[in-house]
Parts: sequence; C-alpha cells; structure tokens
Amino acid sequence: MSRILEGIKVIEVASMAAAPSATVMLADLGAEVIKIEPPQGDLWRYGNKVAGMPASDIPYTTFIQNRSKKSVALDLKKPEAQDILNKLVETADVFLTNSPRAVQKHLGHTYEDIKAINPKIVYAWINGFGVAGPDKDAPGFDMTAWYARTGMMEELRPKDASPVPLPVGVGDLGTASTLFGAVMTGLFHRQRTGEGVKVSTSLMNNGIWANSSMMQAALVGAPAMQKFHRTEWPNPVSGGVFKTKDDRYIIIVELNPKNIGNLRDAFGADHLKGDERFATPQARGVNHQALFDEMQKIVGTYDLATVRERLKSFGVNFSVVQTTEECTRDEHMIANGCFPEVAGTEGIRTVDSPIQVEGIAKVQPQNPPKVGGNTVEELSALGFSQDTIEGLAAAGAIGISK
Repeated sequence: MSRILEGIKVIEVASMAAAPSATVMLADLGAEVIKIEPPQGDLWRYGNKVAGMPASDIPYTTFIQNRSKKSVALDLKKPEAQDILNKLVETADVFLTNSPRAVQKHLGHTYEDIKAINPKIVYAWINGFGVAGPDKDAPGFDMTAWYARTGMMEELRPKDASPVPLPVGVGDLGTASTLFGAVMTGLFHRQRTGEGVKVSTSLMNNGIWANSSMMQAALVGAPAMQKFHRTEWPNPVSGGVFKTKDDRYIIIVELNPKNIGNLRDAFGADHLKGDERFATPQARGVNHQALFDEMQKIVGTYDLATVRERLKSFGVNFSVVQTTEECTRDEHMIANGCFPEVAGTEGIRTVDSPIQVEGIAKVQPQNPPKVGGNTVEELSALGFSQDTIEGLAAAGAIGISK
C-alpha cells in the first residue's frame, strides 16, 4: 500500500526543534517536506556544538529535526526570496511555521498572507504561550513555556532540593506530536469541506496537558502533591524505587493487590507471609515505611541482573531505570523498529516517530539535506532559468549547497 501522506506537499518555515519535528513525522509517512531556512542554515543543525549538549562531531540534532526533507535556502528579508516562497506556497497542502507574529508580518507569511495565495492550504502555527493573553507574543522555549511556566518543573523538583533541568527537547517533541495531530485534523477538515484552515498549538498548552493530573487536582482545590525522598514513598508496591547491590535502580508498579504475593515470592521472602502489617492495601499504607525497608533490604542483596530476572520470571510489573545509552541497545526497542538506520549514512541510526499505521510503510529515514541542497532543483521546477538562479545567489536572496 502507498505511503499514507504521499502527494501531500508541506512548506516549513521554522527553526529549532518542535515545529521541524512535526514535519519530520509528516515526512516519515510520505509527505514531501520543503524546509525553508536561511542561507546559513537552521541553528539547530548545529545543536551538537551547544554548550552542555553531548559533544560530537556528528550533527546529531539534525537527524531528528531535518531528516527526509528537502532544503531550499532563502533570505526572506529580500523581496526576491519572498516571491519564491509565494510560488512554492501556490501548490502546497500545508504551510507550517513557528515564527512569532511580528516575524510573520515582517516576512510576509501570516495566515492571511498565505491564505491569499492558496485559500485551501492548512496553515499550522506553533508558538510559546498561545494565541491570547498578555504573554501571547513572548518568546517561548520548552524549558520556559512547557516546563517552568506550567508547574511541571516544580512537580519534578526533588524534596529539599533545587529544580532539575529538563532533558533536551522533551517538551518540544511532545508538542511536535500535537502539532502533527493538528495538521492531520486540518487536512481532514479540508477533505470534508474543501476549505483551508488555520490550526495551532503552544508549548504552554502542551505542558499544562502533560501536567493535567496535578493541574486538575489544583482546579478542584486539592492541595499540591506531597514530595517524598525515594526511601519515603508511601506506596512501595506502586511507584517504589529500589536500589540494587550494584547501585542500579528499579521501579515497581503493582496496582493489583492480588499480585503482591508474586512480588514477595520472587525473592523467597517467606518471612513476610501472614504479616498483618502488609496484608491489605490499607495496612500497607499505614506501614509503608516498614514495607519499603523490607523490600529495599531484599532488593539491595542482589545485583541488577538477578533482580531483573527474578521479577520478570514471577510476572511482577517493573522496569529497570535505564540509561539513554542502554536504550540504544535494548533488544525490545530494536525489535519494535525504534531506531531505524538512516539511508545514505554509514550505519547511523535515528529515532522513529511514534505513530504506526498497520499496512502502511514509512519512508526509510533519509540523510538530512545540506543547507540549500534542493534550492536549484526546486527553483528550476518553478521555471527559473539557470542565469536567474545564479543571479539570485549572487544577490544573497538564495543559498545553494556547495
């Protein structure tokens, strides 16, 4: 069966992480994505050089944000480049941007601008703080709009400790999935009505949604969730984190009280059979500290490999607290196609987007294009002569890959 988005043309005027990740999801399902970027390239192509990021000579951030796309390099501050963008928009199905309102107006790609060129287009916009309110035009990153502003950073602050940084891109990638869904909703609307539409999402809205359990509690007047040290967790059999003999960690989540016996039997803890302190969920709640101490004493006797094997063999619901590097070698993740190889590279793998459609093949991830790698090809298709293209390049209106 053909790829589900084959024939859909997407124009991306966006940078960094969230918006370009959404278009990667579209490209994975067969859409043609033309990335419009300045002649010097999207800054996040060079994320591997940012202080604090894992050091590498391989520009790894571009595999998540730019794979399987085309690149047309335009300096949209120049009228000639604006004209090229408009011509590309004429035949597009989707226009996607994360430009702030002021930039959209200055560079001629507001919804009104794009709709005037192509009334049936789905215009998708991602922003930091939403479409209304006093902060609607404030710059937003996932660390600020998704994490700090929405209570998430405070919820994850350890007891008696300072706030912790957000792993790079967590808020961006989750928001990208929402933007993908918004684009698909817009395309469905167009299919039903024949009309274009504007869709949007924000980092802030997605952070609130991710924190919705705690947010809903606050909305009904419930107090903030109490913070606990690891060894104080009030429900050791559901969310308890235990340290193994070799200084690794596991988390146990047994919601079904009937499975508590499996947990006990996994370690041959016969001395706990019939212990009234732990016989019922209510009793375990009252005696949670004693239960945690008993469980930690047992788990701490064994190394991770033994703990993992025993819990697995007795059907206990648990997980190892894995490192990111361990995930890249996880047999189960590999079996699920989570790390496909990038075509045109020497064995570099990337991260698969999280949507699968049975019977529909995804595009094998393609090597990210060079900055302006498709400029000549796309302008030629629009009818520009070689001399005109060379003149635009000499004027700095376009960038051409060397």
